Amino acid sequence: MTSAEHPVRPFARAGLLGRALPFAGTTLLAFALVPLPPAETRPQSLLLAASLALAIAVSAALVPWARLPSWLQAVPPLAYLPMVALIRDAEGGGASGYAPLVLLPAIWLALYGTRRQLAVSSGLTAVCLSVPILLAGAPLYPPSEWRRMFLLVITSGIVGITVQRLVAGQQELAGRLERLAHADALTELPNRRAWDVQISREIGRAERDGSRLCVALLDLDHFKRFNDSLGHPAGDSLLQACARAWSEELRVTDVLARHGGEEFALLLPGCNLEHALEAAERLRAATPAGQTCSVGVAEWRPAEDAASLFLRVDEALYEAKSQGRDRVCRSEPVPVAVA
Repeated sequence: MTSAEHPVRPFARAGLLGRALPFAGTTLLAFALVPLPPAETRPQSLLLAASLALAIAVSAALVPWARLPSWLQAVPPLAYLPMVALIRDAEGGGASGYAPLVLLPAIWLALYGTRRQLAVSSGLTAVCLSVPILLAGAPLYPPSEWRRMFLLVITSGIVGITVQRLVAGQQELAGRLERLAHADALTELPNRRAWDVQISREIGRAERDGSRLCVALLDLDHFKRFNDSLGHPAGDSLLQACARAWSEELRVTDVLARHGGEEFALLLPGCNLEHALEAAERLRAATPAGQTCSVGVAEWRPAEDAASLFLRVDEALYEAKSQGRDRVCRSEPVPVAVA
């Protein structure tokens, strides 16, 4: 798993407060429930912890982490671990009630980080819990503190891996549903929803780049008669065969979609009207099972919206139908006025 698989970058400004609030709230709740020590008890550790906490909060809000490499975005949650160690040291060592806070960075990195970052978090948790035991020793940190350290490190790892797997499963399911929402179940081509998105995107690109753009509309001739005589399973097979045969005649950049029923829409970016007509003829000739289709073709005009373009290509298809079917008709370009 990589950080790119996460749909939300953890420190993106949009929604940052909502993502950070549960973790900040948990920390504040811990401070409210577990009393801080009197000022004479290791005040230097408490001051360092407070300074580190302030630095984490300010940097999370001001530093453009979302623009930095993903491995750097693990710095704020990892910096939280030495802060917890300092708070424990100020509060009285092994008797501290702040030790479970080391789970928060593991949860954050499980939600927004990578497995490698999660492993680093577990290692740093072990360091932040073990170093005070080695340096201060008893009575501040009794021998039983080693067992607590191992338990917290193992727990943080298990919690992190479990949450990360749940997040990955949810993302995979969301991606599958997204693909299904934009794909036709029968032909596996883009559906009308995906077509609407794509044609608007390509028109925007043509407006920016000044590139050519053509659209075609294909309709199987006498499809209802075919269905009534051979049955709906045969009609479904014909639609699937058309999708496969026509797709083989197209460029990688072309978009063939099932617009509805026996009607297919074709997007030809970077293509002028002459080449679009040639492509439409190839598709008409490739119609399988001895069937025929009628095709309308139109070239996008500057400043034209998707609805107007589709209306013109639909009129061209109607013209092909009215002329006897099994042919390609085009929407005539508007003549350019000469000054």
